[in-house]
Amino acid sequence: MVKRRKRQHTVSKFYLRAFADEAGTVRRVGVPGREAVDLSVNDASVIKDFYSVRLSDGSVSDAFEEAFGEVEDGAATAHRALLDGQWPLQGEARLSLAAWIALQHLRTEGTRGDQEVMRATMIRLVVGSSGKEALRRHIERAESRKVGDQELDKEWADLTKPGGPDLEPDVLMHMDTVVSLLPGFAQYLRDCHWTVFRFQRRCLATSGACQIVCVRAWS
Repeated sequence: MVKRRKRQHTVSKFYLRAFADEAGTVRRVGVPGREAVDLSVNDASVIKDFYSVRLSDGSVSDAFEEAFGEVEDGAATAHRALLDGQWPLQGEARLSLAAWIALQHLRTEGTRGDQEVMRATMIRLVVGSSGKEALRRHIERAESRKVGDQELDKEWADLTKPGGPDLEPDVLMHMDTVVSLLPGFAQYLRDCHWTVFRFQRRCLATSGACQIVCVRAWS
């Protein structure tokens, strides 16, 4: 049996290590109201089963996490070359890093959250414009049963409330978006003009999906 990879990073470890201290620790600075926390790069930005999908046979697949790891491997090599002073990056190194930047943008909690907002908004618009009786007929056809007025009112209130209904995250839809957009996005980034900025200040922060995930300070 293949061991599952349940602990999945939304920010690559090779990237986090560049912000870590000698012990491999970064400081996570949360949104206002949350305390800063020191974390190992092995634990920072980890979400259980964030990219895992359930297959038709009922099993859970970590194939996307593994595929993302292949993109990260190439980018890590290019990233090391960049830190060692190799510039400009060309050829395979440039494309590998561009692919990782594209992946990092597409695979985050923020992208998934945006999709859920869009889905909920569309459901609210469609249901609201169709009317209550259309909703009743839809539920009755889908579930082969009668729907009473009390149940209909409850469903209507949930589906048409501001922001739309509360939806379960659709991992497969998110992964489909990543797969469909990644190649073209990577090519676009590869062909853009790149500039390296070298910071001399004592502290540098990098952003995760919804929070600043790490801060590096130099002595």
